[in-house]
Amino acid sequence: MERETLRDQRKAETRQRIQDAARLLIARDGFEATTMRGLAREAGVGLGTIALHFQDKTSLLFSAFFDEISEVTRKAIEGSPKDVPLREQFQHMLRTMYGYYGEHTLFLRAVVKEALFATGEWKERFDSQLSEAVDKVAALVEARKATGEVRPDVSAPDVAMICWSLYSAGLIDGLNRELFDADALVHAVMARLDIVLNGVLAGCGHGAK
Repeated sequence: MERETLRDQRKAETRQRIQDAARLLIARDGFEATTMRGLAREAGVGLGTIALHFQDKTSLLFSAFFDEISEVTRKAIEGSPKDVPLREQFQHMLRTMYGYYGEHTLFLRAVVKEALFATGEWKERFDSQLSEAVDKVAALVEARKATGEVRPDVSAPDVAMICWSLYSAGLIDGLNRELFDADALVHAVMARLDIVLNGVLAGCGHGAK
């Protein structure tokens, strides 16, 4: 048992070393210019070792991202303060998420570009993580109905999807700029979210068509 534990630990360390090398090279050279041979050299392992851990370069790219972004998203949502207005909870989530992208912009540009067109296993994983995050945000919105902050007729899942759409649009805009300005993105997205929270129809009532 101890031998198996040690073997598993070394396997995990090797996998992490390969992922760290991928992050470094992709951030420095770009996804297309990064080669498996270069990754092997940077990680100090053989090409065969990389093949044992990762099917291809895309799998390596996503594997270095999905576990991490899942944890960041969890912290952003579950770590948001509970004793503040819902708007401030949304703002906290944005700051956490955009802060992460601001710290790792060069690497994450490549990830997001590839993730937009992911297929198979990785698309399923992306969809699963998205669904989980939207469900958690919807639960936060639903909980505010009990306090009277959110109208009882509001669809919490729809609000959560709107939040996701605004966040995603801001993320893509930020990654397309030379400088990823997390603070500016939070400000811009919150201004758009305020339109949703406040409503746009004047004097027509909430049920107007």
